[in-house]
Amino acid sequence: MARKRVSTKDKRLRARIIRWVAILLPVVVIGGIFTWLYQTKDIVMRVGTEVVTVQELNIEMQRLKPPDYEKSLSNASASDRKDAENLLRSKAIENLMKLKSIYLYAKENNITVTQTDIDNEIKRFEEALKENSGSENIDLKETLADYRISWKVFLKDMRDQAIYDKVLEPIIKNITVTDEEVKDYYNQYSTYYDEPEKAHLKLISISSEKEADEILDKLRKGEDFGKLAREKSLAPDAATNSGDIGWVSKDELYKEIADNVFHPDIKLNQPYKMKARDGWYLFIVLEKKKAINHTFSEVKDKVKNDLISIKQSQAVDAFMNKLTEQYEQRIVLGNSWSNFLKWWDKLRGKTV
Repeated sequence: MARKRVSTKDKRLRARIIRWVAILLPVVVIGGIFTWLYQTKDIVMRVGTEVVTVQELNIEMQRLKPPDYEKSLSNASASDRKDAENLLRSKAIENLMKLKSIYLYAKENNITVTQTDIDNEIKRFEEALKENSGSENIDLKETLADYRISWKVFLKDMRDQAIYDKVLEPIIKNITVTDEEVKDYYNQYSTYYDEPEKAHLKLISISSEKEADEILDKLRKGEDFGKLAREKSLAPDAATNSGDIGWVSKDELYKEIADNVFHPDIKLNQPYKMKARDGWYLFIVLEKKKAINHTFSEVKDKVKNDLISIKQSQAVDAFMNKLTEQYEQRIVLGNSWSNFLKWWDKLRGKTV
């Protein structure tokens, strides 16, 4: 059978196609690899098949910050601030490393949760939300929207929490304490169970003594403390709490403020002025509660529950440490994108 002749035109077309394929194929492959590398840029760490994202790390760092974190660093040097931030980041990464180890352990040991387990987690979250807000009329989805948390992300968090609880359930359920241990713990920390003297306090924070005197004069003439606090106070929460900071003990206040507030000559519902380390304050003490020293029998149940919680936390920490050691070889910090950038800088001779 005669072979079909290929025209010169067809040969040229074929050659052109092959040439374009030879040019485009490497571009497509390199582009695909580059895209995959770029997509890993939000990954901070891998624990086996589990990943920690930048968003998760930021949320955990925010959760770990103490209430006075920013205030305590307000006068710190740049290097001290950086050290504090690095310490916070290290702690957050450690926590997330343990958490992802839990999820990896559950996956590899076929520990699963049901929809009922997830629903129970949602119910507990909602109850905690109501307790913290002091209101029963809480719309969960609306509250999540206010915090810019999608329902899909929330459900994933609840599923993760259910898995976490299920893995740790056998670790903590058999923790017990003896009466002797409870008594010994109380003897060691008895002052913790006493109630210190407290005062229901209102504060207005001012930068100058002159303005403090002007506000004090207005208060003595009967002007509303809350109105003046909202208008004049430098405290960031004064706009919402009208200067009412609630019940506080001496330990919760600067010493110079506590010495004034709890001075025996201070009269209730009378305005006073004082100087503190960060400015001037106007204050009114609405009520006071005397200190109460509780006996062991009065707080025995609370002491027992506290001790059980401590032992449970210790057991959980030991289990998590064991897991992270088990998965140590599968923990990878960083991501492919940052590694590529380091390689690229090295290739160009720009390594630090």
